[in-house]
Amino acid sequence: MLRCIPTRAQVKHLFGCFGATAAVVVATCLGTPADAAAKPPKQPNIILIQTDDQTLRQFTDEVMPKTQRLLVDQGTQFTNYFASSGQCCPSRASLLTGQYPHSHGITSNNVGYPGLFHKRSVLPVWLHTAGYRTMHVGAKYLNGYGPYAHPSWRAAPGWDRWFTVKEPTHYYGYEIAANDHRAYRGRGPNDYIGRVLAAKSEDMIETYGPRRPYYLQLDLRAPHKAEQDDPYGSCDHQAIPDPRDEGRFDDVALPNPPSFNEPDMTDKPPFLASAPIFTSTNTRRLLAKWRCALASLSQVDRTVDKLVTAVKRTGERERTVFIYVSDNGLFYGEHRIPSGKVFPYEEALNLPFVMRVPPRYRGDASRVAQVGKPVSNIDIAPTILDLAGGRPCRPGHGCRTMDGRSLMPLLSGSGDFPADRGLLTQYREPNYQRYSTCEFAGIRLRDEVYIEHYRVAKQANGKVKCDEVTPPYVELYNLSSDPFQLDNQCRGGLRANCRQDELQAELDRRLAQLRRCHGVEGRDRKTPHHPFCE
Repeated sequence: MLRCIPTRAQVKHLFGCFGATAAVVVATCLGTPADAAAKPPKQPNIILIQTDDQTLRQFTDEVMPKTQRLLVDQGTQFTNYFASSGQCCPSRASLLTGQYPHSHGITSNNVGYPGLFHKRSVLPVWLHTAGYRTMHVGAKYLNGYGPYAHPSWRAAPGWDRWFTVKEPTHYYGYEIAANDHRAYRGRGPNDYIGRVLAAKSEDMIETYGPRRPYYLQLDLRAPHKAEQDDPYGSCDHQAIPDPRDEGRFDDVALPNPPSFNEPDMTDKPPFLASAPIFTSTNTRRLLAKWRCALASLSQVDRTVDKLVTAVKRTGERERTVFIYVSDNGLFYGEHRIPSGKVFPYEEALNLPFVMRVPPRYRGDASRVAQVGKPVSNIDIAPTILDLAGGRPCRPGHGCRTMDGRSLMPLLSGSGDFPADRGLLTQYREPNYQRYSTCEFAGIRLRDEVYIEHYRVAKQANGKVKCDEVTPPYVELYNLSSDPFQLDNQCRGGLRANCRQDELQAELDRRLAQLRRCHGVEGRDRKTPHHPFCE
C-alpha cells in the first residue's frame, strides 16, 4: 500500500519508477489544495529559533531585514518579553519546562544540567507523547549536558533526532553529537557553525516535515562570543561572523543610551556603585565587540529565510508555527558593565520574541501585530503545548506543574490574561564564579521593576566569596519615567531609602510570593506551602 509522503525526493522517485501511474496515485494521495484547506491537521508543525545573547537593540530592520519581513511583519512581536534569568542555562531550562528557576532547579550556568529536576519531564518528551517528531539542531543544549551524557553523543530525553554541537564555544573546529555517532567539522568556510546548522535544519524539514507534525528547535551560536580566534577576520574571541559577513557593520557606531558609562552610579548598590568610568580603550573594545556581534547575526537572518523557504517547499507554510527568541541579553557598557549578563537590568532581560501563528491555529482571528503585556520564557512551553494539544506529563509518571501561561489569548486577541501580571527574575550562584551579585530575585511589572540582592561577592583573606547581605540591597525603577534605570528609588541600594508607601509594600509582598510560587490558579492543583504564580 502506497504511503502519502509528499517529499520532493520521494515524488521524483515515484515518477521515475512508475511514470504516469505514479502521478495519478500521488495526486489522489495529496488531494487538492481545497481538500487540504478543508481538513487542516489538528497539530501544527512548530519551529523554534533561539539565538544566544542577542539583545533587543540588535533585533532591527538594519541588522535582520529578512527576519523582520518574514516573522515580525507577518506575526506577533511581544515588546515586553522578559527572561526569567539573564543567563543561558537557567533561561533555556525555563523555556523547556515552563517553570521559574526555583521550580526547575537550574539557578545558574554553574549549576547547569545536573541541577535540573525531573530531567525526563521536559517539552520534547511531552511533544513526543503528543505524536510529534522532535528534532534538536543546535550549537548547544543546556550547559553541562555533554559531560552528563553517557555516551557523550547520546540525545537528551525526548529528542528523536539529535544534531548538537559539544562544548566549548567554537564557531570552527567543533565536534557534533549526531544521534548514534560523532562528527567533526574543521576550519573551512563551509564549516562555519551557522552554515552547518542551517543546512541540517533545512534537511530535517524536507526529510521529516511532511510525514507527521514536528517540533524543530534550532539553537544558534550567534552572537555569543567565541573561545577561539577568527580565521577569516578580526573578531578574535568575539562573536565570529560568517566569512561572507566579515566587516559588514564596520561603519556603525556603538549605541550610546543614557545608561552607557553611566555618569552617576551613587544610586546603585555598593557592589555596583564602585565600578570605574570607562577609558577610551574600554570603549574601543566595546565597539569592536558590538560590530562583530551584528555581523554574526547576518547569517542568523539568512537562516530564518532558508527555513521559511524550506517549509514553503514542503507545502506546510500555513501549517507551521515559527517562534524566534533570544535566551538572554548582554551588556555593552550600560551601567558601566563592560561585558557579561546576569544583572537584572533591561539590557539583559528585555529580549526579542516573535511568534508567527497561521490563522487556522488562532481561530482565524485577525493578526495581533504587537503585544505589550509582560510575558516570559516560562510562557513558551505552555503556549506550544496549547497549540500541540499536549500535556506536561510523562506516560505512567506524574506531570510537571508549569509556572507559565499559554499566550494564545494574546495571539488571538481574545480570552483572559492577567491585566497587571508580575514576572519573576532569579539568579543564585552557590559559590562565587564571576559576577559581583551572587543571588537576587526581582519582580517585573509593566512599568516597574524591583530587585532584592541577598548575597554579593566580597573579598576576605585574599579570596572572593559570596556573603549574605542582611537586609538585602534593593533596587526600584519606574520604567515609564526612567526606562534606562538611571534613578534607583532605593538610593544607594538601601532598604531604608526606599519609598515607604503602598506600592513598596505591594512589591515586597508580591516578590516574596513569586520567589516560592508554583503553578497557575484555576488551571493547576495547589502545591502545599506554595502560592500560585501570577
